Amino acid sequence: MSLLTSEWVPYGTENYFRKLEMYSDMYWCNEIDISTSVVIAAPCGGPVIVIRDRTKLVSVKTVGKPIISVYTSSGKIISSFVWSSGHLINLGWSNNEEILCCQDDGLVLIYDLFGNYQHTFSMIKDRQGVKLLDARITSNFTRTIVAVLTETCNIYVMNDITKVKVHILPDIPDMNSLPNLWEIVLLERQTNILISTNHSLYSVSHAECKQQFIGFNDTDYNNDTSLSNSIKKICISADHKYIALLNNDNIIWIGSSDLRKVYRIYRKSFSSSIDQMAWCGTEGVALYFRSEETVMIIGKIEDQVSFIYTDPICLVSEIDCVRVIGAFSNDMLQLVPHYVQEIFRINSTSPSSYLVEASKQFERRNHRANEYIHLVNQMLETAVDHCIKAAGHEIDTSTQKLLMKAAQFGKTFLQNWNPEQYINLCRLLRVLNAVRDPKIGISITYPQLQKISVQTLLDKLVGQRHYYLALQASSYIRMSSNLGSSRILTHWAKFKVKQTQVDKEQLAITIADKLGKYSGVSYHSIAEMAANSGRIQLAIKLLDYETQVNLQIPLLLKYQQDTIALKKAVESGNTDLVYMVLLHMQTSMPLGKFQMEIKKSSVAQALYIKYCHQQSGYSLLDMYTQEDNHEELALYHITESIKSKNTKEMSVSINEAINCYKRTRDEFSLTTCESQIKLIRYQSSLEEKLKNDFRNLTLNDTLLKLIEINELKLADKLRSEFKVPERRYWWARLTILAKQQDWNELEKLSKVKKSPIGYEPFVDVCIEHGNKYEALKYLPKVRDDLKQNYSTKVTSMP
Repeated sequence: MSLLTSEWVPYGTENYFRKLEMYSDMYWCNEIDISTSVVIAAPCGGPVIVIRDRTKLVSVKTVGKPIISVYTSSGKIISSFVWSSGHLINLGWSNNEEILCCQDDGLVLIYDLFGNYQHTFSMIKDRQGVKLLDARITSNFTRTIVAVLTETCNIYVMNDITKVKVHILPDIPDMNSLPNLWEIVLLERQTNILISTNHSLYSVSHAECKQQFIGFNDTDYNNDTSLSNSIKKICISADHKYIALLNNDNIIWIGSSDLRKVYRIYRKSFSSSIDQMAWCGTEGVALYFRSEETVMIIGKIEDQVSFIYTDPICLVSEIDCVRVIGAFSNDMLQLVPHYVQEIFRINSTSPSSYLVEASKQFERRNHRANEYIHLVNQMLETAVDHCIKAAGHEIDTSTQKLLMKAAQFGKTFLQNWNPEQYINLCRLLRVLNAVRDPKIGISITYPQLQKISVQTLLDKLVGQRHYYLALQASSYIRMSSNLGSSRILTHWAKFKVKQTQVDKEQLAITIADKLGKYSGVSYHSIAEMAANSGRIQLAIKLLDYETQVNLQIPLLLKYQQDTIALKKAVESGNTDLVYMVLLHMQTSMPLGKFQMEIKKSSVAQALYIKYCHQQSGYSLLDMYTQEDNHEELALYHITESIKSKNTKEMSVSINEAINCYKRTRDEFSLTTCESQIKLIRYQSSLEEKLKNDFRNLTLNDTLLKLIEINELKLADKLRSEFKVPERRYWWARLTILAKQQDWNELEKLSKVKKSPIGYEPFVDVCIEHGNKYEALKYLPKVRDDLKQNYSTKVTSMP
């Protein structure tokens, strides 16, 4: 335990700060000079951008253009590329670990970790000629914020680079010259810009510009007084909840980020200038004195501690510590977590400390293990829980094993204890140890992992192309396929399709072999990436493996694979997809070729014909004409005749149908059409003579109408002309006379001659119209075998 606490420095009365050595032998030790470089580290142990500090004079042996180098936290090179675009004013990291490069013309260029250009957005759209002087880039793990300062002292802010919406902030009243300092402060519901001028401090949001008052010299912290002199450094914590201000008198003001609460004003004089300031978690502010080779941490409430660093370093604020990045090492300075402190502190009497000692004695087969267990017996569950939590805060694997073995030893004495926390942490520690390995170089801590989630950690691995490790990690911690393996392999496949040196056939098979056993893999997105990389044929091959046809079809159409798309749509049985393909082919192909293509599929052709019947008759006519399908053409013309609004158009359509039936030698249909033409002409003559509308009436309806208007001669002539059967004619007269209740004429009709339809219908129509008296007249003429039945019907009438 003495070895564990050797790097602990007392802080206050009960706490300690410690230095954890993440990487003692950096890969870049012979490549970079921290003192002449700008070092920008991504949060949560992420990669590091290194670029030469152009404010410092150094001998340069390469081209004069800036070189942007990207390293892991262990100093292993990821990529390096020459900046060949506009004048670069600042760089930063997005929350997805993309590199944001801001130029003085307002453009922000985004690159991935390997220097591959992604896309560009502008901070000053529609404002030509405006130049930027400075930029700030920050994030809060869910979104990335960019703010820029123009030469006219205007500030533009983008609250989320994914939404690309720029806001201009209100003007600052007395800002006649450039500000001394300015930083982005993320409050709960808004983005603020804190700006320090020569003698004022302003907080600017979208709604207002408010002057702030900071009392550096007032012993009463709660009384607002004017700013005594200008601020030369501003430091904001990683969670944006706390802020530290350093003025020209080297007085440090520590308070909340909204400047409403002050925690401490540190007035002790410094013998040398402060080169860097960074928050150490939320506990205090780390100050770096290059001339004194010292890092001093000033507590938020009390006390201070110091650490010696002989080589130039860079301080990076994290949510639970401060990273100290140097040319030879990468350390973490942090307040010793409570659970770790109560176990390893000298003379500790906590239950978890006794449990660790009991476990150690048990390993040595010493009987004293039983004595320690008895000491902690009443709080054994708490001791186990604290050992598990302490293990999460350790980065040394031997210490992790010591604590987890103690927890394992303690849980054997507990009944009904839930081991889920123990098992989960064992898995997470193994993943954390794997990603912290110098070859991977992600120096993330357990509290940071809890902040960003395991899925984001896997995204970090995928972003650095550690696909195998990400896949193994997701499997080990038992993540669902759609969040773990399938998503990781999809990213891997998208990377592979960009490798143009690999044969498309072999690459498609390789990707399918790797991804085939995983559900939820999105082949269509991989195919889209391949197409965007100019590999259309590979994209088509990959689409063969996509199980969801509704995702296949749009891409096949996009890549002009209409025939394949039609085949797959027909095989799917989804008529909506078939119609999608048909309509696309209709607009993108010559008519003749389109008709030849759909003719190959009877299903597609039938669906197209159905569509044309409902939407586009002319297309149907063209298709039948092209194929010399006279039978269908005749049916088309007959259908059109029914839709016609005047007799002339109707006659023309039927004549076209007659011509088609002549070619097919369909005598029955031909005779029927000729009879229809004859009826139309006869109806036209009736309209002219009687000034009545007979259009679109059938032969029987025409006959009924003539009888109804008492044109019996014309009705007889129509019957004779069209050879209407006598029975039908009698039925027509009987129906109309009964409807008109002309019982005298009905009686006359029954006496003209013997009824060809019998006399039962006469009785029926009388019964139907409720005339019992008239029904009795025809009852004697009813057939003998039906007389009894009809007598009953008539007598039962009211």
